[in-house]
Amino acid sequence: MARISRPLLALTLVAAALLLVGFRPFTDVQSVCPKCPEKGDRVSFKDGKVMTCKVIGKNEDGWVLERYGEIRFAQFREVAKVDFQSGAEPKGIDGYDQVLIDNKGQTILHGTLIAIEPGKPMALKAVRGQVYLIAPKQVLVYYHRGKRRAPPKSK
Repeated sequence: MARISRPLLALTLVAAALLLVGFRPFTDVQSVCPKCPEKGDRVSFKDGKVMTCKVIGKNEDGWVLERYGEIRFAQFREVAKVDFQSGAEPKGIDGYDQVLIDNKGQTILHGTLIAIEPGKPMALKAVRGQVYLIAPKQVLVYYHRGKRRAPPKSK
């Protein structure tokens, strides 16, 4: 029987867990100006839904979307296409880091990782300046500069 390396096994398990994660809709918010055109990127989902929001990040598994301060993760397999307000995908959106929290709310944190040590909380500085500490057991998967990584385990 072939022996599988630990990092490969960990990434395989994380990839399998991502199959269970699906896009969670944004909170339903009514515009204060219903007649005003919505500004932002148009995301068309494979199930026919279309929404206007801002694409703030991209990693190897999907898009990071923001609408009225809420952040959501939509996997590429769920999205049919994205029409960017600027006409093209903004440069550098794959240069950020994300941490997908292992909870029913499918929380995703977006910014820059500032600490990744096995057995210790991860630290991420959000784009707006907040610093989040995430316990290793809360991390489903994290992305460093767009590349999927398994959560760091205790030594």
